[in-house]
Amino acid sequence: MFPPFWGFPPVNPAMLQQMQQYVEQMQGRFDASFRALLALDPRVVAQTPADVVFRKNKLRLLHYRAVAPQVQPVPLLVVPSILTRYYALDLMPGQSMIEYLVGRGIDVYLLDWGPTGKEDRSTTFDQYVTTRLGQFVQQVREHAGGQPISLLGYSLGGTWAAIYSALFPEDIRNLVAIAAPINFHDDGVLSQWARKERFNVDLVVDTIGAMPAPLMQASFRMLKPTLTIAQQLALADTSGELDVVQDYLAMQSWLTDTTPWLGEAYRTYIKECYQENHLVQGKLVVAGRRVDLRSITSALLTVIAAKDQLCPPRSSAVLHDLASSTDKQLLELPGGHVSMVSGRKALNQLWPQLADWLIRQSA
Repeated sequence: MFPPFWGFPPVNPAMLQQMQQYVEQMQGRFDASFRALLALDPRVVAQTPADVVFRKNKLRLLHYRAVAPQVQPVPLLVVPSILTRYYALDLMPGQSMIEYLVGRGIDVYLLDWGPTGKEDRSTTFDQYVTTRLGQFVQQVREHAGGQPISLLGYSLGGTWAAIYSALFPEDIRNLVAIAAPINFHDDGVLSQWARKERFNVDLVVDTIGAMPAPLMQASFRMLKPTLTIAQQLALADTSGELDVVQDYLAMQSWLTDTTPWLGEAYRTYIKECYQENHLVQGKLVVAGRRVDLRSITSALLTVIAAKDQLCPPRSSAVLHDLASSTDKQLLELPGGHVSMVSGRKALNQLWPQLADWLIRQSA
């Protein structure tokens, strides 16, 4: 029996042997995972076959090739957040929301915002919503013979989709808002950080012209500081399973591939939404028109995540209450902001219910 050390209980040889076996086992798992990291390409993403059917500078409209024997008549335009790359929704074969929807017979288009650059600093919030998003909505309508379409927005893309649907209800037959911030004075940490008494957005924009991507990433990590460590420990515990390592690499590739929030659009977003909360109050003005979410009359599916720290349920669920739609559904799912739409859990939770809803609304 070994004597106590720094207040720990006595350790016997059997305990030491067990600890040694555990350490050796963990070392083997780390080695296997590391070998898998070296052998795999972390950028094997966005593999669902698609054609670029419209391009506006660096923005692209992707149209995914049909694989189902019967395609639904109402096309779907997917609008991701401008802050992260679109392939979160087409992560990997077998773990792609886009691939799943196409397989179920949904006619899917996607707006790829492309990477932002210095040339975007003067682009306004209004231009993103009405001009850029508006052009792509009209392109999809034209491809669909002029009929109203389904519009799906994720995260900030969902906020813009809701604003567009309120301003131009004649264009939208069905609206899906997934983890979309609407009420910015919620109970979340980001809401507190962005208050005008704490955050001088004018100083940021006037000094550096943007919210840099690394700073945004750091703020997101601060919402749950131990998440990265927990993910790495979980990865080490997989015994080097190649599919799990590939999943991890693909997800990390997307999470770190963020783009800066540039210039005037960022200034307006912080001031009008986070600081004044004008959207939920019906006071936000876009392209000279007041945005009244009660003007939304399309069929509406509002999807929220119970553990979403970027967009707490209280922030996104309010859209369900404000919209005037007679056909609307509020869907709350477990998980967080990312895991709800991408990964193995989404395959069994969000995607089937989303596809079922879109098919019903296309009838």
